[in-house]
Amino acid sequence: MKAKTVPIIIAILIPIISVATALSLIYFKKKGTNDASVFPYEAYIKEPENLYGNSYLLKAEFELQLATIAGKGRVISVRDSSTGKKLAVLVPDNLSGNIMTHQRYEMDVRVGKGGAVIVESMQKY
Repeated sequence: MKAKTVPIIIAILIPIISVATALSLIYFKKKGTNDASVFPYEAYIKEPENLYGNSYLLKAEFELQLATIAGKGRVISVRDSSTGKKLAVLVPDNLSGNIMTHQRYEMDVRVGKGGAVIVESMQKY
């Protein structure tokens, strides 16, 4: 009798463990993206150099590609989701992805030299 119950228990445990693993991966992935501070738009507009080297979380909608800089990436106009204000960001060439207008992204950004807002990573939301 014991030989018949072992396969049944294993067949029940496999989906339960799979679902638990998937849920934990989703939970930790979302938790990791929200660790950064929200992009301080007003402080950036007043003194962008004061934010040099800092990293932030920016939720925004892509509006328009402004320029392509050879060897560096694309400069894109975005609308900040929290303030509704426009901002230009540099999306480096090493970030793959098809950027289309009116798509919302959650981006990890860094303020670089001269106040340039550089995208480190991005994900649609």
